Formats: sequence, structure tokens, C-alpha cells
Amino acid sequence: MRVALIQSEPAFGEPERNLAALRGAIASLEADFYVLPELCLSGYDFEDRAELARFAEEPGGPLAAALAEAALGRGAGISFGFAEAVPGGRLFNSALLALPGGPRRVYRKTHLFAREKLLFEPGDTGFFVEEFRGLKVGPAICFDWIFPEAFRTLALLGADLVAHSANLVLPYCQRAGFARAVENRVYVATANRTGREERGGRSLSFTGGSVLVSPQGGYLLELPADRPAVAVAEVDPALAREKRINAWNDVLADRRPGFYL
Repeated sequence: MRVALIQSEPAFGEPERNLAALRGAIASLEADFYVLPELCLSGYDFEDRAELARFAEEPGGPLAAALAEAALGRGAGISFGFAEAVPGGRLFNSALLALPGGPRRVYRKTHLFAREKLLFEPGDTGFFVEEFRGLKVGPAICFDWIFPEAFRTLALLGADLVAHSANLVLPYCQRAGFARAVENRVYVATANRTGREERGGRSLSFTGGSVLVSPQGGYLLELPADRPAVAVAEVDPALAREKRINAWNDVLADRRPGFYL
């Protein structure tokens, strides 16, 4: 199974331009499954909910649908972040997981970061896994990474690969992918953005450096920090399903939940 990371540099508030760049990136390399960043169509740092609402759409909206089709039309699956509008005025930081001939499911970010709490509702979907060509994929978004319970839940649900769409600003997030991969014996595909946003007197620099980490902690892909990039690597679902470290220890079977808070 070939998994691709698309690392982009979206222009804030220019979704059509961003869509064109992302479609071009997808077309530039062959893969079975593409992972793209958080809020990759709109940009990240909205002034307020009114501004956010102008760029939010339902999962079947024209921009999200066009981006999904860029992969589906090639017979590939995709997971990407977008601003989701829900009837009734609710707004979510979401990811769309779309598979050819299969479901299109929305994951809503469980753990909101910083000013996101002023803009988005906390995610209400919970975590889930879908299987595609023998690979079980579970989506996560950005700050979910700092909570071990998030990726552990996906592992317990059977995920072989965590499709982690991100807009990372902290300097150490990509290294945490090693811990999440090893402690759960899963692949972690973090598709981050790069570039900078200057809005309302705030300045955010995004760290790029997208990574694909193996269940044994090997970095199969490491993208540059300072520019858009694409890359693809082979993953083996069987490797993620072997939870034994040795003849005596299994990272899931050895859990003792009765002693955990």
C-alpha cells in the first residue's frame, strides 16, 4: 500500500487557489492513499466565527467534494482537513475520509488548540476506523497528537495507520509521532502545512516537516520544514498488526486498565 503525504502552504482565504495547488500535488505522484493537512482549503487563523463561517461548508460542498474527487478519480483514498458547517450554525474543525466506491466519513477534531476554542465546537464524532485495500485507517487532527488516549483509541479500534492532518506550530510535534507509533505499533502519517499567517496582530509560523513513522519507529518519510512537498512510501498492514515486542510482551494485550486513571 502506497501512502502519500501532501505538505502544502495554503493562502488564507483563497480556497479555489488552494484547491488547484492541492489537486496538482495529488496528480504529481501515484499513491493508494493521500493524507493532507488540517484546514488545507481555507487557511487556519480566522478572526472570528463570522469569518470562519464564510469558508466553512458541508462535506459534500463543492470545494471539499472536488478535493476528494482528485484522489477518488485516481482510484485512491484520501483524508484531509476542512472547515465544516453543520445546519443550525455549528462549525467544526473536521477531516473528510473518502474511499473509492466506499464511505465518505467525517471526523470532527476532539481536542481543540488555543484560539480554536473560540471558533469551533468540540468534536462530537469520536474516533473511527475504515478499511481500504487491506489497510485500516483512522483519522486524527493536529492537537489530538498530544493526548496518548487518542491514538491508543484508534489502535484499539484496529487502525494500522493514523491519518493525522495537521497545522503544527509547536516545535516538537513531529518527534511525538515516534512515541505514538511505537507505543501503539501503528503507522503515523502526519501531513503538516508550512508557511506563515499574519492576521489581527497575530503571527503563526507552521513547521512543515511532515512525517510517516513506522510501527517500529522508523521515519519512512521526512519532508522539509520550509516549503510545500510531496512524497510516498510503502506501508505493510501486517507490520502494524503485530503487537508483540517479544515472546512475552504485547503492547495491547499487556494493558492493565484497572490501574489507570
